[in-house]
Amino acid sequence: MEKELSKKYYYSPSDFNTLGRRKSDGVTFRDVIKEFEYDFHETYRNEYALNLYASSKIMALLAKSKDAAPFLMYGMDLTQGNTFDAIQDPYVNHEMDKNSPNIYVYGIDSAFMTEFDEYGYPILNEDSDIFPLTLLVDNTMRDDEVRLAVPTMDDEDETEDVIIDVPKFEYA
Repeated sequence: MEKELSKKYYYSPSDFNTLGRRKSDGVTFRDVIKEFEYDFHETYRNEYALNLYASSKIMALLAKSKDAAPFLMYGMDLTQGNTFDAIQDPYVNHEMDKNSPNIYVYGIDSAFMTEFDEYGYPILNEDSDIFPLTLLVDNTMRDDEVRLAVPTMDDEDETEDVIIDVPKFEYA
């Protein structure tokens, strides 16, 4: 598992209706998540959130706020605790999905994706650090909080590069 920079955000579930819109002004829950993404980038200046952790109840609210079809289920279940395992989690979820009548949505466009194709789909710019937001179900979290995170390059299993002087041989 990777180390992450993360930040938790809180909201009041009672502020939203069954369609995922804030009762006071009609703002979608997805737009609230975008506000969290902007704040995350402000907090970690050079980073963009890559992972959104939330309970399955919050994922359902997010799906409704995006007018998703009822057979679309948002979020990938975590299999190794409360942190995303980029190798194991996708594999386990893929195996579970094979027998499900639902279609699982594991990512949505980042708030920072601003270019779209003729069909309205975001265009991925591989030269930037902006990627889709991976949706991760962490049912240990409360139903009034979400956590945004980005993996760091800090890995305690890393080894240091060792420089070895190798003599140059000349053939005569």
